[in-house]
Amino acid sequence: MTELARLITSPKSLLVFETVARHGSFTRAAKDFNISQPSISRNIAQLEQDVGVPLFVRGAGGARLTDAGRVLYAATSEGLGRIGEAVETLRAQAGATESEVVLSLSNAFVTNWLGARLAAMSEQFPQAVLRFDLVAGTRKSVAGEVDLATLITEAGPDDIVLAPEVIVPVCSPEYLASHGGMLPGDPARLRAGHTFLHLSDHPRTIWDPFLGKNAMARGEAVWHGFSDYAAIIQAATDGTGIALGWLNVVAGSLRSGRLVPAWQGRWIDTGRVIRLQSTRPGPMRPLAREIARWLCDRMAEDLEAVASLGAGPETLGQSAADCVIQDRYSVE
Repeated sequence: MTELARLITSPKSLLVFETVARHGSFTRAAKDFNISQPSISRNIAQLEQDVGVPLFVRGAGGARLTDAGRVLYAATSEGLGRIGEAVETLRAQAGATESEVVLSLSNAFVTNWLGARLAAMSEQFPQAVLRFDLVAGTRKSVAGEVDLATLITEAGPDDIVLAPEVIVPVCSPEYLASHGGMLPGDPARLRAGHTFLHLSDHPRTIWDPFLGKNAMARGEAVWHGFSDYAAIIQAATDGTGIALGWLNVVAGSLRSGRLVPAWQGRWIDTGRVIRLQSTRPGPMRPLAREIARWLCDRMAEDLEAVASLGAGPETLGQSAADCVIQDRYSVE
């Protein structure tokens, strides 16, 4: 097929031609394009020169198509109509893409913290179409292009920080009442008669700051393993046993009393943070940034309320827990 650019001096002349033919008037076409009538006439004259035949019969009543003009009008009307439909479709798709926000978050975080706030979040951002990409266990990197993802890292100066990485053993109030809490400095009391809920992705040493070294190997308690952290928190809430609670996941449950600290010592602050980040090229989209700030504000409210429990974080020092940090465990 011959390239149109080699046949027509300017594609604009086709747009002008279609408008004149549709209106049957050079004057009305000039108003549509907001140009003078002589400019319309020059465009038509150039197009007629390109195709080699007259396209209009000009008269006092307006512009009437010639037989050749009718052939060209049928083609331009159909072609431009299809182009217009395609442009409208692309605009609609672009609008949908602009309003869609992809969140790559842990299943546990969404189930235990964000889920209770989704209605408020939707009300705050009615234009946002949320798509959740949920992660079951440990995450060490974010795959693909998403608008917001959580990742536990060292803090950076430009990070959007959702929460510090603070860990505390948690259980249901009923479990605490029937089994008692764990007391620092009393290893026998720490382990005997308890059921512990462990995320299989994590190294066993993750419990060392609370239970001492090799706690899982000593057989002084029941250990249940899970591949999904959300299932662990649900089991703890149901009274099955004690779980390690990441504060960004369990803050809402601690605030409401569905979970309580099972550890009577200071909570552990690893010195790292749960960061909200975008993996799309370029700066974070404005809508995604607004949602990130909203999430941070809601989390700050929970953390402030949890602080009233009287317990708080304690940064890990040189201890058996150091190997945990080196293994880069994380649950967002």
